[in-house]
Amino acid sequence: MNSRESWDAAQFSNSHGRRPMRFTRAWIAAFILGELVGFIPPALVGVTLALIGAHDVAFLVALTLAGAAEGAVLGAAQAWVLRAHAPRINHNRWVAVTAVAAGFAWLVGMGTSTVWGFSDVAPWLLLLLFSPLWLAALLGMGFAQWTVLRSAVPGSTRWIWVTASAWLVGVSIPIVALSVVPNSGPLWSHGIVGILSAVAMGLTVGALTGRTLATLLSRQA
Repeated sequence: MNSRESWDAAQFSNSHGRRPMRFTRAWIAAFILGELVGFIPPALVGVTLALIGAHDVAFLVALTLAGAAEGAVLGAAQAWVLRAHAPRINHNRWVAVTAVAAGFAWLVGMGTSTVWGFSDVAPWLLLLLFSPLWLAALLGMGFAQWTVLRSAVPGSTRWIWVTASAWLVGVSIPIVALSVVPNSGPLWSHGIVGILSAVAMGLTVGALTGRTLATLLSRQA
């Protein structure tokens, strides 16, 4: 660790821990905003394709691209916070890898659910075949961001596992929330639940990852 990098780490963890606390609050706020705005492309694409009765392949391709757009928005919100607190991180690359990881997660999620719904293969075999893909999608975001984070924060491998665990909890929120809304219910009810779910997911994942990232950044190389 050179003198400039030591100064960066000291500055991040100064003021008796107040700066890491400010970072965590800003990170959570960015997560909530990123998820709220980022959910717009998948929501609009999903509703539009459903109304025109699009083919499943169209759903898969369009929602994968919309998911990548969601990731780009979230990554940009996160990069805005990182720019102020961790200027040595490559912020453009952070946005790019977050977008790719989000698109991959949507591709795996939509692809496997589509195959599951129409396949005659035994469920246990599909579960066996899809489990590696689900694991890759779950680890993808943390791994992708770690490839950027590691250049500024060596020894930050745990970001992969913390992020994966946080997203496992976070993604379950809209899944559970939307599952209790009847399909025959008015469109506005799905919209309200979707918005509340986005806020809850952003708050949850942001809180679960923010403290860890603040700790890692306080030990910047």
